Amino acid sequence: MICFAMTRSKMVTHEPLLKLPGTPDVRLWSYDRIFAADSLPRATWVFTDMDRLGFWDLELAALAYRLLEAAGVKCLNDPARACQRASLLRRLRGAGLNRFGVWRVADGEWPDAWPVFLRTDSGHRGPLGDLLYDRTALEGAIDGAIAAGHPSRELLVVEYCAQPIRDQLFHKRAVFRVGETMVPTLGVFDEYWSAKRGKLGVAGLALYEAEFTELRENRFGDPLRPAFELGAIEYGRADFALVDGAPQVYEINTNPTIGRVREHPHPPRMEAARHCERRFAEALHGIDSPHGGKAVALDTRPFDKQRRKDSRLGTAHWTP
Repeated sequence: MICFAMTRSKMVTHEPLLKLPGTPDVRLWSYDRIFAADSLPRATWVFTDMDRLGFWDLELAALAYRLLEAAGVKCLNDPARACQRASLLRRLRGAGLNRFGVWRVADGEWPDAWPVFLRTDSGHRGPLGDLLYDRTALEGAIDGAIAAGHPSRELLVVEYCAQPIRDQLFHKRAVFRVGETMVPTLGVFDEYWSAKRGKLGVAGLALYEAEFTELRENRFGDPLRPAFELGAIEYGRADFALVDGAPQVYEINTNPTIGRVREHPHPPRMEAARHCERRFAEALHGIDSPHGGKAVALDTRPFDKQRRKDSRLGTAHWTP
């Protein structure tokens, strides 16, 4: 059995796994449910969505990880070690794997390269606006973002680093890590540089066929492994693109949407989707653990304190 830990509002991302053919027994646990529990079942535990946790929740998640691990339970993604976006991007640039910079607004940092764009560290909403080409434009964008309610501590300035594969067509690729297995997965083709969701059929038959070949070969699995290692992430999806032939990693999402392609105008895209689903299911079997045995007690003081406060407040979960 594999238990995925995630925030309650984002459990929908992995719900398709419950119906994906060939997968082992998968259970989805919200952090609220974990923190309210007296004990947790023996299974493989995969901690995700840490960027959406407040400091107290993150501490409790890290403590749960340690209690499970000490009891001999297989765990992926230590909440106390896994990097969020800005930290990961800085590590990747420092290691020479990425060529673009990132700066924190709250720390008074300003870019030394242009163009840039504004985004949030924890959110997965994509850029906050279009590309910015000078400091005046950036200052205005920052003021606007804060006026709209985005906390300054969340705001990042990211150097633009993308390259169209042909005139006004961008290809954002992706690869999963599931334990020690690197799993190819579908990317997106889009006419806009951020390529957040993609545009149906925009690439054309030849590019979809080339993508299928690339996925069958798992061409970027091993090259992307060091990025996961630098980020201390054992489960997640790296989103990246090629710039002058070199992979540039934009993020590693520990709670990505496990989507399923139901229909597409080009058959190779459908074949590629089924191929990736099979590989993903196989990788899940590689981290699966038998269900059963004595449950792991969450009997330390922080969890006792949490449960007492939940009970007193009459809520499912309370955060100081």
